[in-house]
Amino acid sequence: MTRCPECGAENPEDAEVCQVCGESLILASPPPRLLSQIQGLIPAEPVITTGRLADARHIIPLDQLPTYSELLGLPSDSEGPPPPEPSAPPSPPSSFPSGLAKKARVHSLWVLAGLFLLAAWVGAGWKGGVPAVSLPSDSVKNAYTFIEILRTDARVLVAWDYDPATQGELDLLARPLLYHLQRQQAQLTFVSLRPFGPDVAADAYVSTAARHPATAQAAPVPVMLGFLPGEDAALRALSLSPIAASSAPRLGALATGLSPDQDLESFDLIILLTADFRSASTWVEQVAGRSPVPLVMASSAAIAPLLRPFEQTRQVRALLAGYPDALAYEQLLKEPGIATDLAASQTWVSILFLGVVLGAALRSVIRIGRR
Repeated sequence: MTRCPECGAENPEDAEVCQVCGESLILASPPPRLLSQIQGLIPAEPVITTGRLADARHIIPLDQLPTYSELLGLPSDSEGPPPPEPSAPPSPPSSFPSGLAKKARVHSLWVLAGLFLLAAWVGAGWKGGVPAVSLPSDSVKNAYTFIEILRTDARVLVAWDYDPATQGELDLLARPLLYHLQRQQAQLTFVSLRPFGPDVAADAYVSTAARHPATAQAAPVPVMLGFLPGEDAALRALSLSPIAASSAPRLGALATGLSPDQDLESFDLIILLTADFRSASTWVEQVAGRSPVPLVMASSAAIAPLLRPFEQTRQVRALLAGYPDALAYEQLLKEPGIATDLAASQTWVSILFLGVVLGAALRSVIRIGRR
């Protein structure tokens, strides 16, 4: 029934107006509630809890939950298997098996024996504190022989055609050659086709004299013809008249004792120190091909393979290249130099490394034996 808001009479629920007073019954229905007004009426999600809410609807107390036995369909007096306990990691064996330990000991002894033999071989290569090298090559022997057979006061032209950029490598060869020439008391004449050539020549001469002062004082003072610009043209002029091609002809003539009309045949030996293949080939074309004076060449290891054909055709009488030839030449001189010092340092480092490896191998053998 619907009550009329005006007169209070009751009317059927489907009536739209009051049957007594005729007032509209549509406004009599309650207005819709806002969401904010009915939020408190929305039931919360069911939870499982205990206490005073245990009897509420959709709530299952913890003491009424099915047991492990009931879930598995077992009798009520049986209990489920206890949860598996975590297994402890297996402990490592206290020692190697006898067969494995024996094999490891044998292998370690073989390694130790090999290291001892290697150390003995390195130690046997020392002679009087200087590391020994293999037999010198034919090129090294030929260069040594050409200087060794020079007579006293022989004239030797030395061309310094390298720069400070390659000075470290070329000085390994230049200094033993210069010392050998000073020991033979040859009259040295320096020339260069490089602007810095006179500087590297002076540096090599000072360093050699500082290492062998007695030999440098007994030898004649070298004569510097200076830097000759022009490459091919300079070499043609030098081959015709070294004095006329020099930057100071008068001083050069007084120092060398040569006259302007004398050519390169006035020298007994020509030595070229170079790190440039073009410079070396120019010397061969302009000088070696026109003069019977022997040409000995000392070059960097990088261009040595390109210069070997000149030596095979006898245009270059001897070709030295790189650190091995420098060390071999010092061995022939029986006078240690910078190449020998470098070899000694490398050998000491090798011995130290072998000592560390031997100590580690011996320690491993002892530890395996104790097991």
